[in-house]
Amino acid sequence: MIQGDAAAMRAADPQGILDAFLRLPDQLARGYQAGRDAAVDPFDARSLVFCGMGGSAAGGDVVAAAFADRLRLPVASVRGYEPPSHCGPEDLVVCLSFSGGTDETLSCYEEARGRGSRVVAVCAGGQLAERAAEDGAGLVLVPDDVPMPRAGLGYLVGGTAGALVAAGILPPVDEEVREAAGVLAEVAEEIAPERPGGEAIEVARAVGSHVPVIWGAEGLAARAAFRWKAAFNENAKVPAFSSDLPELTHHEIAGWSGDRGRGFLVAVLRHEGEHPAVGPTVVAALRAVEDSGLGWREVRATGPSPLARILSLILVGDVASTLHALARGVDPTPIDAIARLKRELETEGSG
Repeated sequence: MIQGDAAAMRAADPQGILDAFLRLPDQLARGYQAGRDAAVDPFDARSLVFCGMGGSAAGGDVVAAAFADRLRLPVASVRGYEPPSHCGPEDLVVCLSFSGGTDETLSCYEEARGRGSRVVAVCAGGQLAERAAEDGAGLVLVPDDVPMPRAGLGYLVGGTAGALVAAGILPPVDEEVREAAGVLAEVAEEIAPERPGGEAIEVARAVGSHVPVIWGAEGLAARAAFRWKAAFNENAKVPAFSSDLPELTHHEIAGWSGDRGRGFLVAVLRHEGEHPAVGPTVVAALRAVEDSGLGWREVRATGPSPLARILSLILVGDVASTLHALARGVDPTPIDAIARLKRELETEGSG
């Protein structure tokens, strides 16, 4: 059972990743300033491409979703080794890698540079920073004061948004960032482990021994849902899955037949400003699968802006997944399976 003993949870978190997640508001503000101050030249881009993997890619996801109404150009996201085939001298490619050493992102950087694309690197150092500095590419250096890259999302979101403002791709959003940071500070206080009735600990309790399945409407909530899935994978060390609404109503709900929902819990992420059809669709979908034994819980975003809303949802998921681990005596920071995978790939590559 998930308990609410804050002292015990913090004792089980030797690297302090929980507190790093709770510092999201400060990270956002500092990252944005770093992006605004970076040497990024104005550029009239034809398209915008975000390249990144894992928690770093989430930085591009958040910016694309939060500022979709103001990014008046095609936007693509790449989780792999190459930018889209259309990328050339008229396109802006933003490479995000907190560590600066992500193979796939370094490959995208080199490919984009080779095609003559304008490139901006957002990172805390590493090879990506070195190459960007040597090449005279745009470079946003963010602080590296987190135990793991996935706990530095605020830096990447703020740094990317600030760089896009500097490039003239995004109008100044200084006030929106300040406002979002204020909202997130309130959320962080409300969900800290010292507040046993907070949303995050309640989500952790609801998940319990269930496999979490996160639903989010296309756009803000869908991107937050994918982050929740990754957070439960990496922090709680449990299987987790995410799906987009309304797409999941065209296939996934057929799988929740018989009693196959037992052992799973759906977290439905909602926010102000979602499409009017989302609410009725959620109700209909849950009714359609209610005989399967599938449990569910709704989590609502906080804040007046898309940036505050998506980050408030992400903050709850990051903290809930971390509390889930700590309450079970699991250290949320190491990701041993990923480390083993990387060693295996390095061995195969050198063989």
